[in-house]
Amino acid sequence: MKPAPLVLLAPSEDKAPGGERGPLPESPAQRWVRERLVALARTGSPAALQKAFGVKDLALDRARTEALALAGPVPLRPALARYTGVAFRALEAASLPPEAWTQVFILSHLRGLVRGDEPVPPYKLKLGALPGLKAHWREALPGLLASLPEGPLWELLPGDSADLLQGWARPRHTVEIFDAGGKAVSHFAKKYRGLVARWILTHRQGDPRGVLKGRLPGCRWAGVAENDLGGMSLRLVVDP
Repeated sequence: MKPAPLVLLAPSEDKAPGGERGPLPESPAQRWVRERLVALARTGSPAALQKAFGVKDLALDRARTEALALAGPVPLRPALARYTGVAFRALEAASLPPEAWTQVFILSHLRGLVRGDEPVPPYKLKLGALPGLKAHWREALPGLLASLPEGPLWELLPGDSADLLQGWARPRHTVEIFDAGGKAVSHFAKKYRGLVARWILTHRQGDPRGVLKGRLPGCRWAGVAENDLGGMSLRLVVDP
């Protein structure tokens, strides 16, 4: 049997609340981030907290409360049940078989590399919020990425998340998303990354030639070329 395809996704700002309370398992790299986020929530100025969490008013109060809670047992949900942003709504993980959840990996700003079925607490954290956070994950992620299982790998990431993987040598496939006029799609690209991920996981198809045969709602495949990551880059055009 061929190895199952793997998908890399970025985290979303939107997250489901609640979960089953328990201790948060963590590595030293994860502890480094958690402790600094808790310290920021305890002592940071309102301006620093707003920068860290990217929200204000009642949402800022909630984000600070969530960060403070990271000092002890916290509500936990599997990553694919926690993240609820545009890409994850398109992915519709709840309707995928349980084994598909183990094929998705998310580059969490709090937790690093998180598998789809691994526990994640509620939190807010911008990549540029904590001094040294981006450099920290750039240094820590290679060791985590080395543990990924075999299989064709699809990097379905925006630029800021993809930057964390600079220098990683494993070949991987990518998708470029354009509108009908040839302009790169930015915000709405999240939806189509989720749709591509869902198709790959549903059909257990990681070969770019096979993915090109798939039909996705509201868009169409329009070509393929080699990328600079040792894999192939597929061109997806969003229908007007």
